[in-house]
Amino acid sequence: MTADKLKGKFTFSHDDNYEAYLTAANFGMIQRKAMASTKPEIIIDVMEDGSITIEEVTTLKTAKMSFRLGEEYQHDPGNGKNVTYLAVMEGDDTLVTKEVWDASSSTTYKVTGDGLVITMTKQGVTGTRTFSKN
Repeated sequence: MTADKLKGKFTFSHDDNYEAYLTAANFGMIQRKAMASTKPEIIIDVMEDGSITIEEVTTLKTAKMSFRLGEEYQHDPGNGKNVTYLAVMEGDDTLVTKEVWDASSSTTYKVTGDGLVITMTKQGVTGTRTFSKN
């Protein structure tokens, strides 16, 4: 299954319940406040070899992760700890990443007609960040 529909640059529009999600994901108060105040640009690229790169660009820093569908990969979600993830496509417009050792944790990147919705779930708490396509 191809991930080409995910390609693009996306500008932050709004979020919903994001800080509650960060609390459930065990981010400290200062880190939560800093992360919740960001308005990142998301850049998703799909390489010829099928690997996917997602960059989250803010004025504070750029976070980048690269992986191949169906293969485990390591990534620091922003708390200084590397976590093992597995990413799969659901249909042709939705990328789902899950923590290998924590079934309660997932992030979904869904392309919509006018942008991207990132839905993050941890321990039953869900937050979303919505982006418009550039």
